[in-house]
Amino acid sequence: MTATTIQNPLLIGAGLPPFDDIETRHVVPGIKALIEELSTKLEALEQSVKPTWESLVDPLSEIEERLRWSWGIVGHLMGVKNSPDLRAAYEEVQPLLVQFVNRLGQSKPIYEAFKRIRSSADWDSLEPAQQRIVESSIREAELSGVGLEGEAKERFNDIQQALAELSTKFSNNVLD
Repeated sequence: MTATTIQNPLLIGAGLPPFDDIETRHVVPGIKALIEELSTKLEALEQSVKPTWESLVDPLSEIEERLRWSWGIVGHLMGVKNSPDLRAAYEEVQPLLVQFVNRLGQSKPIYEAFKRIRSSADWDSLEPAQQRIVESSIREAELSGVGLEGEAKERFNDIQQALAELSTKFSNNVLD
């Protein structure tokens, strides 16, 4: 563990969340640091991606699970320990999260690698569950706007951002 991880329990990334140690002040720096770290890992994966399960799916799953672990904690706290300070922290980092998720879903190198896995000679040697994961990943990328360019891509990402904000506002209204 690094000093940052010890100081910010949202950056542990595995195991049971230490809810007793997590405070609202951890959310903004923790999620910002996490997105920065995961962006670096995503860039490295895009640069070195090979169309194999081990070179693509395993590291991609690690990135996604790490994000899910930390953001899941924040989302859980929004539901059970909601406060004006927590809402403000959540709303501050949510746009960064949406931008990262859009970037991840719209990664052309990753999308192309999944398509190459599907068309490779190794396709038939994959387990049915692995094939479903590859097919699902291709479909998810297409639904996430991987094929969009320019103004259409910007508009799609703006809509994603607005939907996230509306969803948060709705959840807050329900809690109130």
